[in-house]
Amino acid sequence: MRTTLPILCSILAINTNAQWRFEGDSSATWEQAVARYEALAHSRPGASLRVIGHDDDGSPIHLFVLDDGSGASPDSIRAAGKNILWITNGIHPGEPDGIDASLLLAQALLDSDQYMGLLSHTAVCIVPVYNVSGAKVRNSTSRVNQMGPVEYGFRGNARNLNLNRDFIKADARNTRTLVSALNTWDPDVYFETHVSNGADHRYVMELLVTHPDKLDTNLRRFMHQRLMPRQQDWMAQRGHAMCPYFETREDIPEQGLMGFVDGPRYSTGYNALRQRIGILSEAHMLKPFAERVNATFQLLLATLAAMNEHPKELAEARTKARASASEQVRYPADWVIDTASVQRLPWKGYAADTATSAVTGLPRWRYHRDRPTEVEVPWMNRAVPRLWIERPVGYLIPQAWHETIDRLRLDRVPMDVLAKERTFVAEVQRITGHRDVKRPYEGHYLHRDITTDTEVDTVVGRVRDVFVPMGHATDALVMEILEPRCADSFFAWGFFDAILQQKEWFSDYVFEDIAAELLAKDPDLAAALRSECDRDPAFAKDAKAQLTFVYQRSPYFEASYKRYPVARVIQ
Repeated sequence: MRTTLPILCSILAINTNAQWRFEGDSSATWEQAVARYEALAHSRPGASLRVIGHDDDGSPIHLFVLDDGSGASPDSIRAAGKNILWITNGIHPGEPDGIDASLLLAQALLDSDQYMGLLSHTAVCIVPVYNVSGAKVRNSTSRVNQMGPVEYGFRGNARNLNLNRDFIKADARNTRTLVSALNTWDPDVYFETHVSNGADHRYVMELLVTHPDKLDTNLRRFMHQRLMPRQQDWMAQRGHAMCPYFETREDIPEQGLMGFVDGPRYSTGYNALRQRIGILSEAHMLKPFAERVNATFQLLLATLAAMNEHPKELAEARTKARASASEQVRYPADWVIDTASVQRLPWKGYAADTATSAVTGLPRWRYHRDRPTEVEVPWMNRAVPRLWIERPVGYLIPQAWHETIDRLRLDRVPMDVLAKERTFVAEVQRITGHRDVKRPYEGHYLHRDITTDTEVDTVVGRVRDVFVPMGHATDALVMEILEPRCADSFFAWGFFDAILQQKEWFSDYVFEDIAAELLAKDPDLAAALRSECDRDPAFAKDAKAQLTFVYQRSPYFEASYKRYPVARVIQ
């Protein structure tokens, strides 16, 4: 006999035709959600609830596991030949639709024989609320653009971090908890629930998937041929209009839509580096809360149905993707949307025009919901890499940079801790240029437009330094982290900022005589100084600048300045 949970706060209702629907305008609190999952975990042997780690405020983060009885551990699920769907809710607790949709999903899978059949080849792992500290900040004002629910949480966690910008850098305890759990369970599809911001339109759901141009060929084929068509058909049959997630090129959709390039700071971009498909449901902010929850619930069911219908094909696609990742020798990075590649996308929107703002007296956009439109809009979704990087034999990381090493360990990257001193031939990079942001972003001052010079040198690995060999499924992740020119590299995030500060200097009156001797002994240096004076009149009149020019090209200048400490081992 199945146990049906009591209804809390009119969260959900079931009609006589056994069609599961959410009703009302209230969202479950973290405490309510956990209590309901605890009750569900006692209703069937295949359902379980456990703590997988903690939020930055110390609160426990839970994982609810549900299948049809093969067991509640990664090993038992894989031994039964099943794939895993992972659902993360409440990463932005102000967007709580998935919290309630997943509760509805879990209850439906337990109480409905029809839905339980969707677990015959797939297990479901649900994080009830990921950003627990943000979920505790209940309010009704922080999402000014959003229609309901009555109360919701806050976007930032206890450290005011946006957890969907933290996947590769893993600053938050939340992120380290989730990444560790993902490495343990190794899901085949990662699904994260959100609510959109942006333009108004008639679609209740915007679907964001790992950008196909960045995804392995085998997974891209499964996504295009099996997953997305099933999702589209399922949603259309149930009256939930769905469009791709987009960014407007200018102000309104009719002026052009652009796809989203998900770097590894985002969940979908990070999961692509782990050879798994990432999905974000982005329910439209201006649709009623209940409608959004029901659309999210149906999209979860559609995803589960697609996985359950093609289990072997999905498993084989991931196996081939991992093998391909370990063999790839040239890596694309720094992806951007190719705005010259334009398609036409059917679009169901609203007429829009400008009017004079009552606040500013300036033009403002407004949408007319009483004037629906059906048009074709420019759609730009082709992604191209601006950077190609040759894979080295491996990377040598001095043990001093333990923050980077610790994060690679978190990702279970294969590495060797040197037991004895070892000499390598390696490419060593020096930072020659970068542009810095003016304001902090997610706890860091980011570097952009990074340039480097490279030279081949002999480097010595000391005892307890770390060598990261390439030729594994984690290669793409390692290169995104360790190649300084990558947009989400640890250099870009500021993990290596200490190398950008010069530690020693000179006193002019002391170095004057030394510089004169250096120039007398080095005709090439003297010629370079004269050439720079001829090229730049201001430089020719600046004694300090000329002394600095000589100093930076002398044996007295510190070799570590701007020398990137991670070496690219080539033999």
